[in-house]
Amino acid sequence: MATYNWKKTTTGRHCFAGGCGEQLDMWDEGRTSEFSQFGSGITNYFKFLKWCCWVMFILSILHVPVLIVNVYGANDLIASSFNLATTTFGNLGSAEDVESVKIPGCDEMELPLNGCQVKKNDLAILYSFIDVAGITFFILAWLWLRKFESKESRMLNRSTVTASDYTIRLKSVPVDTTEKELAIHFARVTGEAVAAVHLAFNNSEEIKQYIKRGRIMQQRYNCVQRIRYEKTMREGHRGQKKRLRNLMREREELTLAVRQNDERRRKVVRERQDAIQAFVTFETETGLIEAMLKYNFNWFQTYCCCYPERLKFKGQRLVIEQAPEPSTIMWENLEYSASSRYFRKFLTTSVALLAILFSVMLTFLARDFKDKVLKNASMPCPDRFFDQDSDYQLELVKNNLNLSHCYCSTLGIIDQWKINQCHDYLVTRVTSTSISYGAGFVVIFMNFFFTWLLNVAGSFEKHQSLDNMEESNMVRVFLLKFVNSGCLVLLYGQKWLQRLVRIRFDDASDFNVDWYATGGTTVMIIMLLNIIAPHVASLIAYLRHRAKIRRLERNLTKDNETTDSHKIWYTQEKLNEFYRGHPFRLHYRYAQVLVTIYICWMYAISMPLMPMIGAFSCYLSYWVDKFLFCNFYRTPPRYSDRMGKKCTKLLGFLIVLHMCMSLWMMGGGHIFQGESLSGKQIDSITASWRTRLLKRHLLTIEVTLVLFVTCIFLSHFSSAFLSRVCGCIRCLTCQKGNRVRGLQNNMNTLQVNYTSARDREIIRGLSSYNILQNPKYQEAFAITPEFAAMHNKVSSIGGYNTKEGDLTLA
Repeated sequence: MATYNWKKTTTGRHCFAGGCGEQLDMWDEGRTSEFSQFGSGITNYFKFLKWCCWVMFILSILHVPVLIVNVYGANDLIASSFNLATTTFGNLGSAEDVESVKIPGCDEMELPLNGCQVKKNDLAILYSFIDVAGITFFILAWLWLRKFESKESRMLNRSTVTASDYTIRLKSVPVDTTEKELAIHFARVTGEAVAAVHLAFNNSEEIKQYIKRGRIMQQRYNCVQRIRYEKTMREGHRGQKKRLRNLMREREELTLAVRQNDERRRKVVRERQDAIQAFVTFETETGLIEAMLKYNFNWFQTYCCCYPERLKFKGQRLVIEQAPEPSTIMWENLEYSASSRYFRKFLTTSVALLAILFSVMLTFLARDFKDKVLKNASMPCPDRFFDQDSDYQLELVKNNLNLSHCYCSTLGIIDQWKINQCHDYLVTRVTSTSISYGAGFVVIFMNFFFTWLLNVAGSFEKHQSLDNMEESNMVRVFLLKFVNSGCLVLLYGQKWLQRLVRIRFDDASDFNVDWYATGGTTVMIIMLLNIIAPHVASLIAYLRHRAKIRRLERNLTKDNETTDSHKIWYTQEKLNEFYRGHPFRLHYRYAQVLVTIYICWMYAISMPLMPMIGAFSCYLSYWVDKFLFCNFYRTPPRYSDRMGKKCTKLLGFLIVLHMCMSLWMMGGGHIFQGESLSGKQIDSITASWRTRLLKRHLLTIEVTLVLFVTCIFLSHFSSAFLSRVCGCIRCLTCQKGNRVRGLQNNMNTLQVNYTSARDREIIRGLSSYNILQNPKYQEAFAITPEFAAMHNKVSSIGGYNTKEGDLTLA
């Protein structure tokens, strides 16, 4: 990949190029991304990160008043326990014990008669308005993101030439299809020249056998290069003849292994391979558009009626679509059916759910142990205890050690250690905090496990393209991490789950003070750890990579030869591999950002520190990913914008989830008792859910929720209804659909034919759907680009010189 300056390289933004749009760019980079050569998938990811930074930053500012009021709350027990719960609703105290809260910064001498006190019911109304302001901003930002993501993809498609601009994919073809027959058929149907046709066969087992053969061939090639090195560079050295004999013996053994592999392949691979799919590349984009127009039928027309005979190929109805990028096709998986892939996905998801259950058990055990540790420090302090002098307080503690938390909580850690009566209290608090962080580390470990599991599952599930595989993995990694990181603490009060793990919590039925001191603190600790945890492995790998390169460069002579006898590369490929970084896993990055946004905004109103954590986490992710992308990661495949659009769609569900969580946290009755719409006090803890929702301070959130859901429903229903009506009319009148309008809008601004673009090397990514010209398969099969240019079928691979060129050994 070309070298980029990570500080100066611009990644663009989702915004207008001029006017007020210029004020909405934190990095002042403009709209154009210098990463556009890697496709809309990469450019949209970095722009999505910047969008997340801006949104969470604005939400952080909006929630500052909530944070300030919470910190100066009335719960002395939480405020004295030096934990993150002081920033939450829990620090306001329970609704039964605390009816009003002091206004931060207010002087009671200037405002007598309780002028510095605000009723918690009135405070709840203020909080609800702040929440609605944040919701409104998020909805507008979400709509903005949807618009500009599509605009980014359309702009790049019009300005970038790719092989998929000219190519259609036939989802099924007759088994005896040939390339020439398809070329003649589509040239006749469209009236446009066909540049190339490539068939996919039911040869997954053959591809696997050739990959095994490629590993042996690579070893044999390395052995031959070592022989060459010994004969040319080590001639006359001590022990040369012995080393040569050993290498010659190794070469013969590997040659025999290749022959044995070829024999096994002939036995397991079927003699006659059937064509299953095809990729037809036209000379012009017009050819692709014409083909899509000719075959633009809905499902009923394709399989039931109105299918013209002249469009059939060998009597078979064809279903076509625009082909994916050639670098993303997984040829060995094209043979597997959709039902087989769904079953495999079911198996891997079941394993992941079992892992979630294991994580639930660990979390419940940690919570149970922490509750037992804190039980001794929960005795209420005597009346006017804190008004007494220090000596009198200490005397009371000596007489009753169960009151040690009342006295010791007012001291610093060093003072607590000096006083014998505070030792147990200090150990209890340290143990409690350690358990919270330990539970957080368990969640982080399980998140890494989910990522590893679904990376392994990706190859097991047999997806047909890299885009499909990573989109599927992204959604499931996100859901598993979201449940594991942000939702387990909500399960404390579920009686069925308590019975399942045989641990009971009596105080976890809702968002009460104790929940914020335990579950709420755990969530914030997890998100603090998540700021760094996703980048640790990549940063360590980068540092190790740079360290080994620096060691090599320190040992280079003026002739660029290494003085380290242990560092000898016998092939250029091995030296290239030494400098090559790790792959850029886009699905993992998207999933992690989604988890951060979901959890941080889901709890934002009751834990206002969360948007700040989210903003900093997204900001750090942007710079770490940009730095590693410019300095470490390999050139990525040309991803489409499918993952980005899927993430944007998921953010729409977050809006509804946030409002439901706000209603739950503010309407539970443990912190804010609330008043009915008629002004009467409500005993929310014993009230029904209907009564809880009919509170004055929840009205603004409920109205916003109803308006948003109604607008989304009407928008989708109206568009879906019109689409169905138009589809029925087209079906009854045997007219064609309207699927190709998007393709016409995305046609390149400057038209160039395929052959000219390929010869001039202006096609971004791979220029051919020949499996042998894909660098990934070239490396796996151990063949050269020259060999791939002369062949187009896997079965053409043979002999022993596919990687050796003209090398002969005496």
